[in-house]
Amino acid sequence: MPSEAKAVFDRNITRATYFLDIHEKAQEGAGAPTLASRELPRGAVVFAIGALDAYISQLMAEVIVAQVQTGQPVFEQRDVLKRIQADLPTLALEVALIPDSADRLERVRGAIVGHFQDNVSNLGSKAVSAAVLRMGKRPAQLWDSISESYPRAADELDNWTEVRHKIVHRGQKPRVWRPQARDLIQLIQAIANRLDELAFQAQD
Repeated sequence: MPSEAKAVFDRNITRATYFLDIHEKAQEGAGAPTLASRELPRGAVVFAIGALDAYISQLMAEVIVAQVQTGQPVFEQRDVLKRIQADLPTLALEVALIPDSADRLERVRGAIVGHFQDNVSNLGSKAVSAAVLRMGKRPAQLWDSISESYPRAADELDNWTEVRHKIVHRGQKPRVWRPQARDLIQLIQAIANRLDELAFQAQD
């Protein structure tokens, strides 16, 4: 069963493909594409990498809460919790005062997601490997499992993360072909699928 984070990711990564579908439609017929339509493949790259970033933050919250509930947090997870407690010293008291257990869990999940979004980079292969380590797994369990289809998965993700950086932070216009952007989306889907499998195993 996919995680809640994966359900959100699936919706967002599908939205990234819409950029390319619109671009493909705009290319039909004679004449050069408009300046606006030329931005669509770059937009797909930015959106797809952003979807993975958000997914990792949300997935980590689910995994950490589940493993703490079962009394099986690994060292990396305890380190995250200590950092959150340092940033939000009133969190334990706030949670204790919430009467509904589901609301208490949601408050803790929100604090973890906020920590990852504000204080932890979830971009690139190192972030993916760090997420796997926080589950108590080995990064090779992810990268090796997709190596047949993506033998350079980590390098490709890092290269496209740099392209995203050029677009978002430098305002540059690196050339991105539509087929390249579709390949990136498929790579990110493969990474997220495997992350979710490992997360499910971590909670068993």
